[in-house]
Amino acid sequence: MAQILDDSTKQVYGPKTVKYRLEKDILKNFDTQYSPDTLLDKFYKTDILNERNWLYQDLGNIGTSSKSILFEEQTDPATKLGFNTFNLYAPNPANFRYYNTRSPYTNLFYMQGSFGHTRLDFTHSQNVNPRLNFTLNISKYNSSKQIDATNSEQKLVDHWNYDLSTNYLSKNKKYTLLATFYHFNHKQIEQGGILVKDSLSIDIKDLRSNYRRFYDSQFTDGVYNNERLNNVHVYQQMMLRSGFQVFHTLDYEHQKYTFVDPVFAENSLQASYNIDIVSLASDSLIQNFTFGVLSNKVGFKGRYRGFNYLLHARQRFYRLDNKFSERFTTKLKSETFLGGSLGYYFKDSSNFLNADAEFSASLKNFLLNAKLSFKGLEGTFYQSVIPVALFYDNFDNGVLSWNNNFKGLSTTHINAGYNLRFKSISFRPEIANTLLGNYVYLDQKLKPVQTETVINITNLILNVGINKAKFRATNQFILNIQNAKEIYKLPTLINYTHLESNFTYAKVLKIYFGADVFFKSKYTADAYSPLLNQFYLQDDFKVWGVATVDPYISFQINKVRLAFKLIHANQGFRYQGFYTSPYYLAMPRSFVLKVDWPIFD
Repeated sequence: MAQILDDSTKQVYGPKTVKYRLEKDILKNFDTQYSPDTLLDKFYKTDILNERNWLYQDLGNIGTSSKSILFEEQTDPATKLGFNTFNLYAPNPANFRYYNTRSPYTNLFYMQGSFGHTRLDFTHSQNVNPRLNFTLNISKYNSSKQIDATNSEQKLVDHWNYDLSTNYLSKNKKYTLLATFYHFNHKQIEQGGILVKDSLSIDIKDLRSNYRRFYDSQFTDGVYNNERLNNVHVYQQMMLRSGFQVFHTLDYEHQKYTFVDPVFAENSLQASYNIDIVSLASDSLIQNFTFGVLSNKVGFKGRYRGFNYLLHARQRFYRLDNKFSERFTTKLKSETFLGGSLGYYFKDSSNFLNADAEFSASLKNFLLNAKLSFKGLEGTFYQSVIPVALFYDNFDNGVLSWNNNFKGLSTTHINAGYNLRFKSISFRPEIANTLLGNYVYLDQKLKPVQTETVINITNLILNVGINKAKFRATNQFILNIQNAKEIYKLPTLINYTHLESNFTYAKVLKIYFGADVFFKSKYTADAYSPLLNQFYLQDDFKVWGVATVDPYISFQINKVRLAFKLIHANQGFRYQGFYTSPYYLAMPRSFVLKVDWPIFD
């Protein structure tokens, strides 16, 4: 499965036997080919939150429910379901790698943590002939309970996904086919956070280091949220004449969500559910609903006088079925969109101006995203009006219910940054401003509320780096300013520091060692509701306010990359732990081993 690309993905093994392309490049008529990453840069990162500088809120453990802290661009103005806390771990068809291999290519990745975290990734890609390829990706990982567990085998998160893809290029190179089927299965055991007792203080200064010994969870065993996702994605294009092309994209997505609490009558008394006492016909509570989407897009594209252009029409059908509540259902509905893009790219592809837009046929909803990159200056203008998710408009699970008619969500985002470099020193000041109109959130009583005033958020960002042969350092400092602190919760300060040095052992083995330092100022982060698998507003419980230090060492033997990392190495120097969400502790000190082994001829 594809990861976020950076410059390291353009490195090659040596013999150029393995290449892959991305659909987004093909769609823009770029003939960009990448080679799998074999560098040690960022290889030591242990999970996706680390890779993204911990700019998310989660429940402390790897793979748990999460939400972005800063603004994230949407790519689709269509109606969504609204269950997003597992999105960070789900596949993105736009980033799938479509390989072209001269010989079979296999890659094995394994990671093992001392507190029960394991991960195994497998990729195999092989060309049937020079124009047809098949690729299989499999990923499986677990993380274990840190509280209320007797051993490291008791799972907290159980995740696995696989995808099977193919790509084909006709002999005359006029027809291209990309196709992928993927399956995603993410299960999270719900514990409700730490159980508060009369004899137990949960203040950060009183936390004990042995979580499993001193802390119990709020819920008994058997409570879980599970998301399953199956998707068929097909992209094809045909060149007609003079670079003029027609293209077609088909997506069918089937999502299934399940929530189970076998002893709801008992667990509902705990603080994590945050509900009034209710009486059900059964002691257990089960939710099971599916959301199906069929999207069909056709259009044409090409290049004219240095400009890349694209126009398309899209028809989308969606339906929500619920076996346990007829009220939380949506009969088959359709949406029609018209859109396109226009871009100008200089000979140096790092300099460009591009705008993408899509409008509903009624012009009620739309999305506009324009980007500029020119001689160090980078800017983004984003604006959208998107329907409120189905979850916030109409929901019923037998315990909580509502029926709303909210207005569309309005977002305007502007970002500008400038890259400066002096010898080995890089400097990038950046400013971003986001306006949120008709913002919808869950209040302290787990009820959806829509704001009447516009929320204004400003992010002042400073990136500084030093890059020398034997030493490298980077620092990202973020200051958040906003006008609605009682509704939209953000840490005022966020800082990420990375330090790395290297030396050569026995004249042949280059060893890198360094550390990541993450810090968020103390703030009243949103609480998490296991009942809804959503985050909601709270005003009393503060999280973070401390720094965590993660040292590592990494090296490469032939084609095999290895890394050893100590997570939260500074545990006990001032505090024995901290919270990432109310009642949810961050990972304790733990040791992680990573191994990546590419196999090819």
